[in-house]
Amino acid sequence: MKWLLLSFLVAQSAGAWDNTGHRVVAQLAETQLSPIAQAKLKLILGKESLADLANWADWIKSDPQWQHAWHWHFLSVEDGKSYDPKDASKSGDVIDAIQRFSRELADAKMPPHKRREAVAFLVHFVGDIHMPLHVGRAADQGGNKIELNWFGSDTNLHSIWDNKLIQMENLSYTEYAKLLGKTSEAQRAEWAKTPLMGWAEESMALRELVYSYPEKREKGWEWAYRFKALPVVHLRMQQAGTRLATLLNGIFRQKLKK
Repeated sequence: MKWLLLSFLVAQSAGAWDNTGHRVVAQLAETQLSPIAQAKLKLILGKESLADLANWADWIKSDPQWQHAWHWHFLSVEDGKSYDPKDASKSGDVIDAIQRFSRELADAKMPPHKRREAVAFLVHFVGDIHMPLHVGRAADQGGNKIELNWFGSDTNLHSIWDNKLIQMENLSYTEYAKLLGKTSEAQRAEWAKTPLMGWAEESMALRELVYSYPEKREKGWEWAYRFKALPVVHLRMQQAGTRLATLLNGIFRQKLKK
């Protein structure tokens, strides 16, 4: 499968998961951090939590100085193709960004503000790559060009997965994280084994389900679609939370210096 970087900006008008979803991922990760990771993150972030930083990478999109960061949120993937890092744009992509900011966070010589930025980007991008349409098709711009009517409101497929499904639950991010945090240690250990490339491959493997909306949509089709899609949204947020914690625990696994 050949992975092509999406070069448009319109497709990223909405981030992967909404503000609540990204905070859910961050909160789930917080509960799975090792004592060493917690201590080292406190040195970098002070009183800020991962949830406090979870949406910063989306908020800065309106700043022209951060325009170069648009491409870091996603990948465009053609059906039946495979990933080749040589195909990545010079502007980068979500896989490249996660790798780069992991290195920066692990580098104790980096200025404190750069390490804080690295944490903020990692919290957000690990969430991004687990949203199926952030590893989407270039032809429809990650579902942004697929216009749908969702319970009487005009929207698009990307937005349904980004926020509509989550918003229908009407939960705060702390309530949502508590609901999704009821996973077994064995299950979390299994999720933690999956490497970075596998996260994106999992998102792509969900494409058939994501695009399973009916061509002829009768009234109430949304309920059947939601019944299929919501468990997947929950699973991807759970996996993202565990893998974010695993990533941070690995970066900070060395003992604290006295």
